[in-house]
Amino acid sequence: MKVAGGKLRGMLAAGAAVGAMAAGIGVLGMGGADAATSSTAATTALSRSQLLTVGEVKKADARRNWFRQVDRGILPRTYCGPASTEGKHVSARMARGFTDEMDAYGAQYVSQYANAAAAKAAYNSIIATLKSCTYSKPAPTHARKITENRVVKGASGDLTQVIRWYDYPKPNDPGSEAGGFPYAVTLKGRNVSVLAFSEMGPGVPAPNFDKLARQAAAKVTR
Repeated sequence: MKVAGGKLRGMLAAGAAVGAMAAGIGVLGMGGADAATSSTAATTALSRSQLLTVGEVKKADARRNWFRQVDRGILPRTYCGPASTEGKHVSARMARGFTDEMDAYGAQYVSQYANAAAAKAAYNSIIATLKSCTYSKPAPTHARKITENRVVKGASGDLTQVIRWYDYPKPNDPGSEAGGFPYAVTLKGRNVSVLAFSEMGPGVPAPNFDKLARQAAAKVTR
């Protein structure tokens, strides 16, 4: 199976860094125990229970063998880069990844801000980043388009929007594999949740991904 100039392989590779953690920012431990800094431990409302589990991902998308949950600071790099997972002036953050260890990766990133206005600004900046997605470009053999750009109804948040990028082979390279990259961004009080998935082919079907978006939104507190 031919992949577009190695680009898709790189984007789907687990273990790429998702940006350095700034000093003084509370980070909930990726190894199971919470490890927030003293300056934010008393005020943060984030907890690991607010993240999706690999079991929930598997239930929503049973067509793939999602089985590994990645609870550490190094997660798969998202297709649209670090600015597509959080905004500026983060007070606390946490993330959890999921994979079938073949051609599918996903992650949920939750970032918390000082107040609702700062969270709304972060939400808007993430959406703007996703709509432009200049972090990476498709290989010369591929083209890219947005196939979804809509609000998910019934999500338990102030706003939940889905934006899906799709890389597909041009007619001159029909043997190359396509790639699906759906995102779901939820604003809830002073918290922002981002689901970012990368898969060979069209990616998680829209109804399945909407279900995940609703579950993620329902878990995140205000």
